[in-house]
Amino acid sequence: ARLALGCFTAGWLGRHAIAATESIRKAREMVALSKALSLPEEAPEAVVEAWAGRSFPISRSDTALVLIDMQTDFLSASGRLGGNYSKEQLEPLQRTLRNVEQLLSAARAAGLTIAHSRSHRYGAAVRRDLVSPLDEGYELCPEVRAKPGEIVVDKWTFGAFASTDLEAKLRARGVRRILLAGILTNVCIFATAVQAVDRFFRVCLVEDACGAFNHDWHRRAVSLIHEPQSKKGHHDSQGLYFGEVAFASDVEVALGKLP
Repeated sequence: ARLALGCFTAGWLGRHAIAATESIRKAREMVALSKALSLPEEAPEAVVEAWAGRSFPISRSDTALVLIDMQTDFLSASGRLGGNYSKEQLEPLQRTLRNVEQLLSAARAAGLTIAHSRSHRYGAAVRRDLVSPLDEGYELCPEVRAKPGEIVVDKWTFGAFASTDLEAKLRARGVRRILLAGILTNVCIFATAVQAVDRFFRVCLVEDACGAFNHDWHRRAVSLIHEPQSKKGHHDSQGLYFGEVAFASDVEVALGKLP
């Protein structure tokens, strides 16, 4: 019994030592990253006009368009989640889809990194069984489906970073800034914005290329992302608490200025 207890204790201590070492390594990595981001930056190739008189710099080499969960299941009346909502509730999401389609086209034309997330988190259920290109409901809507070479991650958390390798894939392409769009503003968009900022990505939410089943939910989420940073008394770093907010038309104008 004593031997078994000793083995258990040694194993427990070993696992915790490994976890502590990994936590320290990650903390040091984030400290180094935060210091690097505080250094003067090269002049951006273009600047997005954001809300409250603020701005968001972009460059082809370090900016990505990240689209969240533009799946048939969420956006269609025949979808597993969309089918639970009325025509009136789904109509705003159809407008979101049209705006995302136009924004995606502009970002592709500008040569930005493009990333898509697909969610198999359906409320309280994790549906890993749906992760397949053969499931048309789980797949991205045809209008905004990923092209070869674009990043695609499958997530079970609301945010797109916590349960995927999205961070590593963006870092590998030199991405430091994110133009964020998709659905749902008050759930997966908000969670992704916070998780991105935790990893020192700068974020700009494209307001009319995001949507929710309820406009008040959308408005409140946008306010929580934007107002802490735009109000006096808070740190004014661009896109870090939790993000700038801009209209799709202003983002598209800036994308058109990229050399």
